[in-house]
Amino acid sequence: MKKNNLFAVCCLLFAGTSNAALITNGDFETGSFAGWNTSQLGGSSLFVAANPGDPTLGSSPTSDFYAFAGNQSGPSQNVFWQSFVVPTALTALTFSFDYAYDNDAGFVNPNPDTLSHTGVPPNQQFRVEILTGTALFDTVDPTDIIFSAIQTAPGSLDPQPWTSFSQNIFSAVSPFEGQNLQVRFAQADNQGPFDIGFDNVSLSATTAAVPEPASLALLSLGLAGIGFSRRKKTT
Repeated sequence: MKKNNLFAVCCLLFAGTSNAALITNGDFETGSFAGWNTSQLGGSSLFVAANPGDPTLGSSPTSDFYAFAGNQSGPSQNVFWQSFVVPTALTALTFSFDYAYDNDAGFVNPNPDTLSHTGVPPNQQFRVEILTGTALFDTVDPTDIIFSAIQTAPGSLDPQPWTSFSQNIFSAVSPFEGQNLQVRFAQADNQGPFDIGFDNVSLSATTAAVPEPASLALLSLGLAGIGFSRRKKTT
């Protein structure tokens, strides 16, 4: 009976999972970019749009605040990013967000790749990625990019009405448990007006439950008790 009770305790200690949200203010309901870093260069506007949203993109799927960049008066670059820590004992990490864009000039991916909006080559793109923790916010170095969710290219749907992205990116981020990474939304244009919006950014982590020290101590006492009981029976 004691063995059965101890087995039940072990199951409770080592079974189960927990969930954690890793992004701050991913729905922009603060009405601000609190928790986010932003960089705006050139002739565009960057702000949190309130319902009913920007006239070009309209309301987000949840009809509330969302991040917006656009209304260009000239070439521009707009970047939004936020750091997060990859949890230990990770079993799943779902990356999700809503987004929309309206590009008046056709998509161009420069060669060599860059997020620069000045000079040549022509550049007209929107991209969403997970970066290493030490990467610069405007990097395009493949060694800095852990996961690419969106990168527009010639032939991409345009305009893009509000739609949702959701994917388990466990395999991409699991080598970085316990480390800082960054989520980045970036847009560059030097060919014409290009409006983007995004909302409801989420990194939802599922982790295996790890027993607390007090629970491990209780388990140790139980194992010691079994050992003592066996010694008594053999003497």
